[in-house]
Amino acid sequence: MRLQTSTLILAAAISSSATAFAPSALAPRQATRLDAGTPMPQVLPLVDLPSPADIPEVISWPFTFQRVQLFLGGSIPGSTNVMLGQPKSNKGTTIVGQTVLLASQKIATQIPNASEYKFFGNGNHSKNLQYLLKTNPFMATALTENGSGFELRSFDTRDPHAEDPSASLYRQIISCLGGADHRVNIRFDADMSIREIRVYEENTGLLITKLNKLLGWKSEEVDKWASSALFNLGYYASCVHANMHVLHYLMTAALDESSKEFDAMNEWASFYATNVPNKYGQVSDLLIRKQPKLTDLLVQGNDGTVKDTYALLTGSSGFGANGDKLRLILTKLLNVWTNDPTNYIANMLQVPKDKLVKAGILTEFMKHHDLVPDYAREIAEALKNTDEDKFGIAEDRLKIYLKRCSGFTSRIDSLEDWIELMAVTGIVHGCTLSYSRLFADADILRWRDIQTETWQAPDVNLHLKILGTICGMDEHRHVMSSSTDVVGQKYDAKLQDVLDTYEEKATDYKESYKNEIMKNTHEFNNYGWILSDFCPDGFDGKQLTVSTYI
Repeated sequence: MRLQTSTLILAAAISSSATAFAPSALAPRQATRLDAGTPMPQVLPLVDLPSPADIPEVISWPFTFQRVQLFLGGSIPGSTNVMLGQPKSNKGTTIVGQTVLLASQKIATQIPNASEYKFFGNGNHSKNLQYLLKTNPFMATALTENGSGFELRSFDTRDPHAEDPSASLYRQIISCLGGADHRVNIRFDADMSIREIRVYEENTGLLITKLNKLLGWKSEEVDKWASSALFNLGYYASCVHANMHVLHYLMTAALDESSKEFDAMNEWASFYATNVPNKYGQVSDLLIRKQPKLTDLLVQGNDGTVKDTYALLTGSSGFGANGDKLRLILTKLLNVWTNDPTNYIANMLQVPKDKLVKAGILTEFMKHHDLVPDYAREIAEALKNTDEDKFGIAEDRLKIYLKRCSGFTSRIDSLEDWIELMAVTGIVHGCTLSYSRLFADADILRWRDIQTETWQAPDVNLHLKILGTICGMDEHRHVMSSSTDVVGQKYDAKLQDVLDTYEEKATDYKESYKNEIMKNTHEFNNYGWILSDFCPDGFDGKQLTVSTYI
């Protein structure tokens, strides 16, 4: 009876944002403007649009929503039956979530020899850690300098609560995380090979494990703690990812509202805004929520309490982060982004650029990143040349709209600023599609509660919700796309020319990169699930997303 009750609560928690699990047919690839939006629950304290009158119409994208439903409808019953109560040591217990994700999202269709391709990794967590830190822009921002090498530092005995202003963003966000064995520090040599691992006890802060390459170690022990570090990184990236949904909700609303009297700009603004409010609503509904009150917990069937408890980031049955502390950190981070919109990646990275280049960190990401300034400038020029008066009015309204928003300050002073911030964060956001697969791996997922030997409902909740966040990718909705949301329709000629030019440049990078990583068949089959973030749309289900529409 207890297991049955857990299953029912779990199903309600995971599916609370959907009206039904499996639709009879997929929705067409078509954006639909609905009635004017209604005020959303605030994800971050006081952060909001200027007023209810300034909320733009919601532009829905049913295709994405239904792809999420296909995954949840196919995975919840099977995963609960296969996982609940089973030993975490049985690595095959996450097979249902893996299988349904691949099938429902048609991920394997572009992979040659898909039967040999490790869509969820090969279990070499030490190497997975190195690849993710070197290639993924979420993960690379967690690195700090350590002598001639690098460090992934989650804990500092001198500042156990990460309250010092010098504390890295990674250490601040990890400090919100409760539970055992998350205080894992890993040092790397200049070539990103692991040199040393230190683990600290969660209550006393005492050093409980130290591994050093020079003194000899067992590879199994290194891999064990690498898997814990990957859990930490997945949680960290998920927090930054959630904050991007907040940013994009504010940004797309501002451009959509500000450009209403300039059709050439508004049509392009709509492409960015599609489905973003829906995803923002899911962040407030399913990811970051207040801690439930004791009195609410006593009320059986309280829907709000179920959502609070199972919230992915802050719920006790999710990652279990301290919601109050985390939301303050994310609010400060939002202000960093909006106060320096053309330096997103420079502000996020903790290591000098020349050292990153020498170590081969973010090499492919930076190729796309470095296209952005010229892309932003030329888009702004094209729209200005289309109608200088309307452009000037829309740009002024954009600046004013963002300054009127509450809970953060904005120094976005031009459309060019807006484009730079949106394009770079769009590229970064697309890299959620690789790291989120970590939580389909039992070795990683177990660290949600490493002290419990069998899978519980909260573990299944975390497993399926994170996989659900990477469902619904739709081809053509990428950064620098030249497409509209209406088949056969084009933008104004001047804008279209610029978009065509930069889409071609970005596509050339993606195609060349895809061909390059496929040359080494062994590496590609084992680590392509990480490397393929910068491949063309749909390859291994990946995409450098135009916005947080997924």
